[in-house]
Amino acid sequence: MKNDKNKQLRFMAACGVEFVSAVMVGMGLGGWLDKYFHKFPIFLIIFFLLGCISGYFNIIRHINETKK
Repeated sequence: MKNDKNKQLRFMAACGVEFVSAVMVGMGLGGWLDKYFHKFPIFLIIFFLLGCISGYFNIIRHINETKK
């Protein structure tokens, strides 16, 4: 019983880390592009949204892999 809870906790933590890391990479890339092209919020917003979408699909992929 305790092993199942630990496994679920690890799974949830991995999903959280995957989502946050995708968003952070998107924001970092967007911020860098904004500085490079001197267009402050445009790329940051675009890549923030792309990071959220990527993080969501990573979580869905991770869930589908654990179902098999």
